[in-house]
Amino acid sequence: MNRRASVHSAFTLVELLVVIAIIGILVGLLLPAVQAAREAARRMQCQNHIRQLGLAVHNHESATKKLPPGFRGNSINGAPYYFDTWGTVAFLTPYLEQTSVYNSIDLSLTMYQLVPPYGIQAPRAVTTRVPIFLCPSDLGESVCRDSYAIAGEFAPSNYAFCLGTGTTRGKTNWLGSPYDADGAFIGQQSLRLRDVTDGTSNTVGASERLLGGGDERTTLTDRKFLRVETMFVNPGTELTDTSCASSLRINFSQRRMYTWVAGEPRCTSYNHYYRPNDPVNPDCITNFIGTPADPLARSSGHGLSTARSRHTGGVTAWYIDGSVRMIGNSVDMAIWRAIATRNGGEVANVED
Repeated sequence: MNRRASVHSAFTLVELLVVIAIIGILVGLLLPAVQAAREAARRMQCQNHIRQLGLAVHNHESATKKLPPGFRGNSINGAPYYFDTWGTVAFLTPYLEQTSVYNSIDLSLTMYQLVPPYGIQAPRAVTTRVPIFLCPSDLGESVCRDSYAIAGEFAPSNYAFCLGTGTTRGKTNWLGSPYDADGAFIGQQSLRLRDVTDGTSNTVGASERLLGGGDERTTLTDRKFLRVETMFVNPGTELTDTSCASSLRINFSQRRMYTWVAGEPRCTSYNHYYRPNDPVNPDCITNFIGTPADPLARSSGHGLSTARSRHTGGVTAWYIDGSVRMIGNSVDMAIWRAIATRNGGEVANVED
């Protein structure tokens, strides 16, 4: 009797395999849920970071009565504007409890030195990692080191401020010009809130971009090797839909978002020329090489770009009224560009 009960209480091989299979199925069902919960937490933290950057913008405006520029663009000692690309994020550091970092930047100097190797004149700031400048959904790793006469890893940023639509041609007559652009954070100008006549609740001030990847200063053998989400192309000629769609030159030079101090199109400025997370068109960035009406604008960085993130379905955007919203990848292109302008007169409504 006891022997028979003992036999019946044991697992057979088939039963054991069934239990293992059920556990495997449950684990398979659970893991995506855990990953989704973790990404939701990362996305909320990312939104909080960009909200704090936005609050710093308002504190800057309260203190100075103007918005910070996309990049300063002063001509110091006759240098081109583009040597002076201290960007929006750099000007916000005093309002983000980063005063010591801000004080390490000598704003009496251009950002780049005027002679080779054109070093960045803020080694401490460039190598200081500021967690609020990074979205936890991205890799969070340095994408540049030992460059521009600075030893060590550069501290990157995931957040960029909006130049506008990318369709304007200020000073140089090239698309993607940062000068006289139609957004709220543009090259060489510090605008006022009253200049945002479309309304601060209808105008995007900042969004996300993914940190760059891939080899630097490389020419691909085929566009199929291009990773659109992390690489940018540089046609080395005027930016057009054709030149950007055919270029094989990538990451010339330094990977995207390589330093938070610079407001150039490689770093903390962007526009709404392409859709959010465009799966076909990579950011297209180059230096102007023609003869502009204003000679100091020569060699200025131009870009046709967009916001990019690792969040499912869209990107986080900070509006100038202080609100933070998710904008879907499938947003209508006319609306996407309308919310990039400060004074376009459009009526745009984006559902969260």
